[in-house]
Amino acid sequence: MITVEEIKQVVAANREEAITLLVEALQSPSPTGYEGPMAETMLKWLDKLNIEINTYEYAEGRPNIIAEWKGSQPGKRFLFNGHMDVFPPNDGDNGLYGPWSGKIVDGIAYGRGACDMKSGDCAAYMAVKLLKQMGFDPKGSIVLNYVVDEENGAGMGTKALVNDGLLKADIGISMEPSDGMIKLAHGGVRFAGLKIYGDGGPAAVPLHENKFGRQDAGQKSVPALKALYELRDHIFATQKAQNSITPILSVTTIRAGEATNLCPSEVNLTIDRRYLPGESVEMVDEEIIAAMEAVKKEDPTFTYEYIRNGHMPPYSIDEDGYMVKIMDQAYEELFGEKPGHFRKMGGTDASYIRADCGVDMPWAGPGAHDNGPATPNESVPVDQYLNFIQWYMYVLVKTMG
Repeated sequence: MITVEEIKQVVAANREEAITLLVEALQSPSPTGYEGPMAETMLKWLDKLNIEINTYEYAEGRPNIIAEWKGSQPGKRFLFNGHMDVFPPNDGDNGLYGPWSGKIVDGIAYGRGACDMKSGDCAAYMAVKLLKQMGFDPKGSIVLNYVVDEENGAGMGTKALVNDGLLKADIGISMEPSDGMIKLAHGGVRFAGLKIYGDGGPAAVPLHENKFGRQDAGQKSVPALKALYELRDHIFATQKAQNSITPILSVTTIRAGEATNLCPSEVNLTIDRRYLPGESVEMVDEEIIAAMEAVKKEDPTFTYEYIRNGHMPPYSIDEDGYMVKIMDQAYEELFGEKPGHFRKMGGTDASYIRADCGVDMPWAGPGAHDNGPATPNESVPVDQYLNFIQWYMYVLVKTMG
């Protein structure tokens, strides 16, 4: 069996290669919807492994990657699930070095996606590459899965792959950032939209249309927004956090109008509703619709459409389960202490896979989940990234050896 010392030595010997991969990934722009450059980078590196590689596109130019290393003996199927898309750069603030720099300063790698989750993607790749280099022969197979569209609900990525039966596994890891710990649970997420209608027309004259009370859609949206924020405050006041999972409703985008001299006939809102494991997506839908119906009761001309844009189910891993125990043991043997465990609101594509096939897949990856993603100076400590390569390697040795 490959030892802790051998793993540490091989990661140290291949440090520069691991850093080169991370820098190339960070220099590959991949905001959601435009993941092509990052996919090209990962495919270039995967070609070096001499393993089976397949790509699946549900939207042109946005390939999902499934690369499988099959051992010579039957056994489990281990799945690394990671996403290639990242939040777009912050408007008006490119940070210290720019969103796609890949610059390393004082042991910190900077760039959009550094923690969420290109460093996790690269660490999983390097774990497989180095074990293969060492002659490891997995019992079963190890899958490197890199997807698009995670930040937008996964409809063109993990959800589509799950629907096509392509992400079946027995065990695995989601490489989302966890700052060196293991995340055990998050609540569910409902992505929703509201379309609010009004009387449009030229801005130069009073509105003459009267289908909606002679009010444009902007005016109609005011009581709707008030009702949504009151619902948010009600959620805060009445629902207590469970194991650090906090329910919340957020209005995330507001779009209206086509020209500066036309009153809008339509306002489109998007809603991100994070809910507790004990709730259901149906309950979430009902409370938002009830809030809109209360507005309609006050104004019979208020007209809206509720749009169900997507749903991420709650995610929960057994703290006493097989994979958490294995990961605890591996971490302690590598670094002399057990990793922390935590539960927090957030989201991982692993929730779709777990809901589909019950895969035992903890969330653990380099980078700080709380304050790293979507910030102008998103970054990851290089040493933490290298430690995760070791951790992933040793977990594979323990589970697939």
